Amino acid sequence: MRRRKDPVAQRARRALAEAPDVLEAAARSLSGAPRSRAALTERLIVAGYPEELVHAAISRLVELGLIDDERLAQALIDSRDRSRQRGDRAIMQELRRRGIPDEIATRLMEQRAEGPTSIEHGATGGDVVTAGAEERAARAALSRVRLRGTDARAETQRVAQMLARRGFPPALCWSLAREHVTNHIREGSGAGEAFDQDGGTE
Repeated sequence: MRRRKDPVAQRARRALAEAPDVLEAAARSLSGAPRSRAALTERLIVAGYPEELVHAAISRLVELGLIDDERLAQALIDSRDRSRQRGDRAIMQELRRRGIPDEIATRLMEQRAEGPTSIEHGATGGDVVTAGAEERAARAALSRVRLRGTDARAETQRVAQMLARRGFPPALCWSLAREHVTNHIREGSGAGEAFDQDGGTE
């Protein structure tokens, strides 16, 4: 049976590490998954490496292009748009958890929101404004939702809450939930059972 290493002894050894050792440890930490500058700095300092040498190693990796907060943030945003369909608020929270500076996160999210704006006719008779990536992500999330019943208000509330948990803004959640449920009812009944804009519990 393999013996577990003593974490106290490990930290003591790391505290005596030289600059090349810290640089190697930093590069090794990036081999498993990309990390932001802040996240990797914290990881190495918590592990016990000398803070001054950690900052020097991180700066060197930035110079070599092995750490790039903007590239990491953009890759994360693109990934969430493709696969997980999250709202702006949820993506911003994840970027912050990953150690992406607010300046970079805010700029990239603003660029994400600069998609083309169009107007479509909603199922309730009003116009639904489609504003860039966030609404496209919300609609993609809706495409995976299966409705469970025929109670329009209950289903609208359930769908809106699902979107809200993914970080989409409340107004968008309710607008798209109403549209989605009404379309489902109309397709299922033929004659249609629409409900007004104030339907449901907000």
